[in-house]
Amino acid sequence: MRLRPLEAGDLDVALVQIATSFGRARDDALAERTRSRLADGQLWGLEEDGTLAGHCRLLPGAHWLGGRAVPTLDVASLAVPPEHRGRGVASAMMREAVTVGLARGDGLSVLYPSTTRLYRRLGWEHAGSLTRYRVPARVVPTPGPTLRRGEEPTDWPAIRDCHTAFAATLSGAAVRGEERWEELAALAHRYVLDDPGAPGRLEAYALVEHEPIPGSWQHTLRLTDWAATTPRGLAALATFAGSHGTFARDVVLVDVAPPRWAAVLGEQDLDATGGLAWMARGLDLPVAIAHRGFPAGLGLAVTLRVDDDALPSGPWRLEVADGRGALTAAPGADVRLTARAVGPLLTGFRSASELASLGLLRGPGEALALLDAAFAGPPPVMLDFF
Repeated sequence: MRLRPLEAGDLDVALVQIATSFGRARDDALAERTRSRLADGQLWGLEEDGTLAGHCRLLPGAHWLGGRAVPTLDVASLAVPPEHRGRGVASAMMREAVTVGLARGDGLSVLYPSTTRLYRRLGWEHAGSLTRYRVPARVVPTPGPTLRRGEEPTDWPAIRDCHTAFAATLSGAAVRGEERWEELAALAHRYVLDDPGAPGRLEAYALVEHEPIPGSWQHTLRLTDWAATTPRGLAALATFAGSHGTFARDVVLVDVAPPRWAAVLGEQDLDATGGLAWMARGLDLPVAIAHRGFPAGLGLAVTLRVDDDALPSGPWRLEVADGRGALTAAPGADVRLTARAVGPLLTGFRSASELASLGLLRGPGEALALLDAAFAGPPPVMLDFF
């Protein structure tokens, strides 16, 4: 079995595999999107004796960790048709994907799992969440600044800049690619809040859809995308949502955990209504550490080793100073990590002490406390599904 980039002649086979794996009807939109992804080099297939046994998307990406963007291999849309299942095709594809990511110099691999067991066996582990929330529109407070329609030519670049500023404060959020921005640009309704102190800059924005409720005269106000970089911006978004209380039954949005919107509501009316845990795996760990941000003012050194047959595992000396980190060769290691421990440690989803309690990491208490401090931060989240 070998993993290779798909070519133009593989399009029909790929479309059949997508239809039979994900239950997607084959239509012009699906064909065009698949053709575009193939042309961009995103689609890779596992070939066995000249037959394409399955394929997936391998996306060169980046995720914000500690205020800095870490290069990642984002894996999506793993498709294995029924006639090739049960023979280790998916596992073989993911092992080969690790090799691709290492060759590219990616620090981590990130994915949304359709099944946890498969990816966990191969070194991925839950490392963050995407959570959707719902709040009744009538309970959202309305006093606050007013958003305006984002119809000016300069508004779209300002929206993108606002998102980047917002996402960089989070842990785990993806650096958006052009495909995602093109999807969002197709939405008809944009609202923005200008920053009075900086012409051309925004404090908040919302990209909105109105979703009819079957059998009702009301609708759901869906904040498909939003960002707020100031308290005033978040208050403006709440005012905007609450102003729909006459005709909108509820407001649906993706938020961080714990949700920032809970801080602007009078009561505990914001409910988590769904979402998904995402998983991460270590790849080129010196790259991941060099690109990740660390707490300012923190200085420490810890030696560690990763028990991972798929990639270089040390032993290394982790040094953190002035908000930056580095891994260098060391003669030995105080801390031993399983492959599954790396993803949640690097994103801050689980502390070293917690990973030790789960049997995924071991070492002396002093070293674990230093790792806890190094990777401390807000709970890792994502704002986009891929």
